[in-house]
Amino acid sequence: MTHPHRQFPVLIGTQPVYRGRVIGLRVDEIEIASGRNVRREVVDHPGAVVVVPVDADGLLLWVRQHRYAAGRDLLELPAGTLEDGEEPEACARRELAEETGFAPGTLRRLGGFFTAPGFCTEYIHAFLATELTPEQADGDEDEELELVPLSLDESLARIDAGAIEDAKSIAAVLFYLRQR
Repeated sequence: MTHPHRQFPVLIGTQPVYRGRVIGLRVDEIEIASGRNVRREVVDHPGAVVVVPVDADGLLLWVRQHRYAAGRDLLELPAGTLEDGEEPEACARRELAEETGFAPGTLRRLGGFFTAPGFCTEYIHAFLATELTPEQADGDEDEELELVPLSLDESLARIDAGAIEDAKSIAAVLFYLRQR
């Protein structure tokens, strides 16, 4: 039975299952508009950023790194998880410096998106970084990164060929293309 003035879904209860360094997992019981109670497994994530860094020659600065869960090296745009209380712009500046060794003279928000809204709360903020200047920053000790500058055409060709498979990077390039 539906309730005309009630907002659905209604949270009935939540069961925390796991809390790690970056993610949490919970199982929520909710009431949906039909009046049925259903369970939803939810991965909690604090959110992240992805940066499209464009140097003075118009090259996009990609990073190659091994991704354990994917089981191989991936070519990705600089990105990272928001720290507790950190604003997305500050995170974008920090991650760009850590992963590429550059700071943006200009940082502009391109948009944002949910990565897997069927089960995960992660929302990624996409930024364009230009007017890059060298800036040394210590990266994460468990990351081994290789900087790979590519033209936009080379980047698109690699996406088309399946050589770039990282969804957040592909989405950020789409934002960049639509707003140039």
